[in-house]
Amino acid sequence: MSPLPRPIHPNPLSPRAQLRGTHEPNTHFSGKWFLVGVASKCDYLREYNHQLEATTMAVSASEGKSLAISTFRKLDGVCWEIKQQYRSTKAQGRFLLKSRGSNMDVVVGETDYSSYAILYYQKLRKISIKLFGRSVRVSDAIVGKFEQRITEMNMSEDFTYYFPTYGKSWLSHCSV
Repeated sequence: MSPLPRPIHPNPLSPRAQLRGTHEPNTHFSGKWFLVGVASKCDYLREYNHQLEATTMAVSASEGKSLAISTFRKLDGVCWEIKQQYRSTKAQGRFLLKSRGSNMDVVVGETDYSSYAILYYQKLRKISIKLFGRSVRVSDAIVGKFEQRITEMNMSEDFTYYFPTYGKSWLSHCSV
């Protein structure tokens, strides 16, 4: 009997080498981030992707090495704030988001802290990848990195969605 094949792609739930040096993500990750794109095989997202709204995320270091997350998005013309706590784990760049059902693993997969971050979210063996930027648009090179990570996770452009931007008027009403 031959041995089982090894995965071609790296384990997405291990912090990638692109994390700079020995920095803890929360010391440099704090601040405002814009959700630029997401790749996911989520049925809900596939059905309702035409309703995506611009989304911002405010990150701040909280007790210990955890991250306090406030996500702002419009829904039916109203700005909503969703507060979450990404609890630190023993692994650098890995967090746990507790929920009523199953918990979600969150990994800062790749970031330069100043312009972009690629995060992996896993819940019950389902993985989503999100691209965040410090501004509403990121460079083509960063989008290329994001799309490469999507390919490594055996997803295609059919499962990739980019978020709209609305300019300063939306940002002043629904933002950090």
